[in-house]
Amino acid sequence: MIPGFGLLSNEFDSAELKIWKLQRDEEGPFAWFDEEKGIRVPLRPFCGEMGVAPGKEGAHSTIPPYKTGGNLDTKYLTKGAVLYLPVEVDGALFSIGDGHAAQGDGEVCGTAIETPMRVTVQLTVLNDHSHVESPHFTTVMTPLHSSSTTSGESYYATTGVGPSIMDATKDAVRGMIKTLGVQHGLSRVEAYMLCSVAGDLRLHEVVDMPNFVVGMMMPQSIFRKSTT
Repeated sequence: MIPGFGLLSNEFDSAELKIWKLQRDEEGPFAWFDEEKGIRVPLRPFCGEMGVAPGKEGAHSTIPPYKTGGNLDTKYLTKGAVLYLPVEVDGALFSIGDGHAAQGDGEVCGTAIETPMRVTVQLTVLNDHSHVESPHFTTVMTPLHSSSTTSGESYYATTGVGPSIMDATKDAVRGMIKTLGVQHGLSRVEAYMLCSVAGDLRLHEVVDMPNFVVGMMMPQSIFRKSTT
């Protein structure tokens, strides 16, 4: 914990350090938060920082996330996920880092289980995704303590990124409305209704000021015909 950083930084103003031991047993990888009290955290590694360069001139801090990605700190961008980013500069200039062994939605105190990592990614240029105006991603959510063969729910997610949680939330929903129109031929009204009855809003990142990341996650099992 870093003084001045985190959602409740005015209430927790001292520096704190916790050392984690990453382990594995028959239930999978984990780390004890407190073994004596029986609190253990399952590990789901991912990189907190993934993005391409913003199209604006000048230097840009790596602390806040942007609509081109960056410090997204989104726990669903783990093994097998696909991240879509709008490209604003020639060559895209993709970067990745900030290894996390585990993290909750929001990363409220400003840290995850931070760890070095080796990562393999595949980069692809898509010319028919003009509806992606902020980070989108696909992911599979499997139950905690499940085997690698356990199937889970697949999601397509849109995000809103900005200095206002409300504006970021609205942008996440607008992004999903546009995506549902492109992928499934829904009208704006139909897509808006579907977001309300089937979509999940989540606070992915709330501490990397000045910007927040809010996601609208749509389960793919509701769609029984292939996308257009």
